[in-house]
Amino acid sequence: MDTTILHKVKIAGIIAETPSAKTFVLQPLNNWKPVYKPGQFITLIFTNTGIEKRRSFSITAVPGEDQMCITIKRVANGEYSRYMLDHVLVGDEFLTTGVNGFFTLPPVLPQETKQLFFFAAGSGITPVYALIRAGLQMWKDVTVVLVYSNSSKKEVIFFAQLMALQQQFEGRFHIVWFYSDHHHFRQARLSNYLLNNLLDNYKAGTQDLYFMCGPFDYMLMIQITLRTYGVPSNNIFKEQFSTLPRITKPVPPDTGKHTAVIQVNNQSFKIAVQYPSTILAAAKANGITLPYSCEAGRCGSCAALCTSGKVWMAYNEVLMDDEVEKGLILTCQAYPVGGDVKINF
Repeated sequence: MDTTILHKVKIAGIIAETPSAKTFVLQPLNNWKPVYKPGQFITLIFTNTGIEKRRSFSITAVPGEDQMCITIKRVANGEYSRYMLDHVLVGDEFLTTGVNGFFTLPPVLPQETKQLFFFAAGSGITPVYALIRAGLQMWKDVTVVLVYSNSSKKEVIFFAQLMALQQQFEGRFHIVWFYSDHHHFRQARLSNYLLNNLLDNYKAGTQDLYFMCGPFDYMLMIQITLRTYGVPSNNIFKEQFSTLPRITKPVPPDTGKHTAVIQVNNQSFKIAVQYPSTILAAAKANGITLPYSCEAGRCGSCAALCTSGKVWMAYNEVLMDDEVEKGLILTCQAYPVGGDVKINF
């Protein structure tokens, strides 16, 4: 394996958060000094089965305040969440492709934005927790509302920390709790009806910012409700931990063979790319080590800049329209069309 773009971290501590979730404190090794923003994730490389697999985990720390850490919840049939919770010990080391992700706060808050709304379900709190803490510290005149759904109170990740934050920022930070096991429907599951009432109660504005992380159907309901409420799409931000399998995979308008010149880590590689192989798949087949994780168009680990030529993406749940217009692409979903391309990582 070419390790020139890889780094190494050591598990420096493990904290039990709930019966099904733990926080892992990460210590960067070999003088690696990761730079990250609240809401981003780190991709770890697993080789315990003899086959390389990559998984991304949200960083729950705020830069400058905490040691870098990730919080992982056990997932049904989740091979790597189970491995982390049941087998990983303090002192274990992992290779990583580093930090990535687009689920972050804007560098400058629009003047008309008065509130930040966060929607999280289960482990969806992990990137949201860092965003909330950073937002409260950065913008003193903004109100933050967290709508947090869990199966039960005992499964709430960061319950004590969130309650302490609410006390610290009294009047500025509000939490609305939903528990699936609650006897009253108004406190059990977030719905279109309840969300509309909640938006009215907090006098939500169409220029406020809305962040969400949770299951696909949960976020789809929230997104449709917000759009119907009048919130523009560029004020809605989401992080997906999973995606629904597509019944049919789209075929690019050009399935011919083209050349891709890939610049990564001060090296240049020239490869042939032809459907059904994406640019990333072709690079992997040629032994080129590139950053990637989900290979499904939802995490952004494989994002790169197309500096020459044109590509077509089969799927994109990460990049905004203006980013695509500037040439940013997801190489796991990208195919050259109409000629050769140059790609910079």
